[in-house]
Formats: sequence, structure tokens, C-alpha cells
Amino acid sequence: MSPSQFWPLAFFGLLYPWLLLGHVLFILFWLSIRHKYALLSLACIVLGWEHFRGLVGFHFGSASDAPQTISILTFNAHSMRYFQHRQAAVDVAELARIFNNKKTEIVCFQEFMGYPDWNPAYLNFLKKKQKLPNRVWDENNELAIFTSFPVLASKQKNFNYTNGYQYADLNVNGTVIRVFNIHLQSNAISSIADRMATTEDMEEEEALYEMRTMLGRFKRAAQKRAHQAAEVAAEIARSPYPVLVCGDLNDIPQSYTYRTLSAGLQDAFKEKGGGLGITYAGRIPGLRIDYILASPDFQILDYEKRRSSFSDHRPMASVVTLPNLMTPKSPD
Repeated sequence: MSPSQFWPLAFFGLLYPWLLLGHVLFILFWLSIRHKYALLSLACIVLGWEHFRGLVGFHFGSASDAPQTISILTFNAHSMRYFQHRQAAVDVAELARIFNNKKTEIVCFQEFMGYPDWNPAYLNFLKKKQKLPNRVWDENNELAIFTSFPVLASKQKNFNYTNGYQYADLNVNGTVIRVFNIHLQSNAISSIADRMATTEDMEEEEALYEMRTMLGRFKRAAQKRAHQAAEVAAEIARSPYPVLVCGDLNDIPQSYTYRTLSAGLQDAFKEKGGGLGITYAGRIPGLRIDYILASPDFQILDYEKRRSSFSDHRPMASVVTLPNLMTPKSPD
């Protein structure tokens, strides 16, 4: 249900990881005393299996080695500032670590702005070291796509200073694909959560005020995301080419936002992810809000969640292929 119709359901979706944990503990408890009530909690998990798959993956390792693949990485780079020290610019060596010395042919950044003095160093690293000479980005935007493939066309739409979407049509060895890079409305509640978690002597009245403020912000953000997701989903549906969709949706797999945007697409984590899919490393635990989605034209071969020393988001990488992807021509 859209948060524009009834927003509290969106809030309760955030509790899914803890509800799941509660059911698991109940199952263990009832099994320890050999009671059939364990089947009740098990039934709840099974009935919500798609929600479960959105948070927990059972795939480890790549499926196969295809002759021609496309490697992609998406990352909310936190404006190239350290999460714990916002005034410090990220060293290029720290940026290099998110690539894990692996080939990457398409990179989608959210919050890429960085410091103007440091931007040339980042751009030089991406162009020369990572061999990503083509880009869809300018210094007035926080969304950026860097790629080794020729860019045939692109589009940018900003919802506000930070949030929006862009796409780039890429020529991949003669096959055209469209890559979407998305950053939807933030909940803007992390700072409140930090204050509530770190202030030991917060009085009850102050705590209630902070909680009301948090709920108000979440309501407005969820409703904005619903409208943004509908607009982006319509743009995706209009694509004449196979699509890859990357970005920070600021919403969970149990949300209306995710359901709207992922309709008809494959989720790389669900297809090839292993372990917990949590991608947010901030104060609010248990959230998977960053995604790589692909149209059915693609075969997803691999998914990997990586670490970052400076952002409150985790980088994600995937390897995909297309049945009709041609072998690149050898230079004469």
C-alpha cells in the first residue's frame, strides 16, 4: 500500500528484521521443549518468504563463467567525506579499496560531490587507474556514472539538491543497454537516532518530542519516495533497451518503494547474494536500502557486498551477462 494512502505500514516494515529475529528465537525455544507451537512461527516466516529473501541470501560464489560479462558497482559515497568526521576528505587510496582490485566496467555513485580540490584526484583515479574514461556527471550533481563503455545518450532528473535519477545508454560491444542511477528521498532521521542513542540523561518529554519529530520526518519522506518511485518506474518501463538499475532507494525490500521499482526486474541480491543483505552501516541497524536490479534480459552471475572505511553505506558489485552480448573486436 502506498504511504500516501496509509503511511504507518511503511514504518512497521522497518521492524521486519526484529520480527524475524523474534520468530527465530521462538522457534528455538519451542523446539527446545519439543512443542508444536514452533510451527506457528515457522509458518509466519514461510508466508512472508519473499520478505525473508529480501534480507537473507543463500547463494555463495558465482554460478558460471560466461565468455562476455558486464561488471557493475554501486555505492553511496557520502560526498567523499568520512562518516565519523565529515570535514575530512577521503583519500584516493580509500576510494580504491572499494574496487577490491577487480575489474569494474560501470560504476554508479550517489553523493559523489566531494571536495572541489579533491575532485581532480578522484577523476584521475577513475579514468586512468580504473580505466573508466567515460562519465555522466558534472560538479553540480551528486549522481555520477563512470564507465569504460561509450555513452550514446543520457538524462538527468533532480527531485531536489541531493535526490533524483539519471540514466545512460551504453554501447556494450554493439549491444545497447540503459543504466539507471537512483537516489531517492532520505528519511533524515539518523541524526535524531544518534541523539536518542547517545544522550543518557534525556528526559521523557524530550524523548517523546524527538520520537514525534522522527515519525513526522519518516512519514513525509515515505510519501515523497512513493511519488519518486512511481516516476522512475515509469521511466524504466519506457526504456527500449535492457536495463540495469542501481542506487540508494532509502527504503527496505518490504516497502512500497521497492515493490514499485523492482516490478518486472531481477534483484541481484536475491538471485546471487549470500548471508544478511544489510547495506546501511549507520545508527539504525538491519537495513537493506541499496540495490542492483536487472531486467529479465540479463543473467545475473555474481553479487558481492563490499566494505568501505568512510561511508555509512556498503558498496555492492555484480556481474551480469546478456545472451546476445557480442565479443569485443580485437584491435587491428
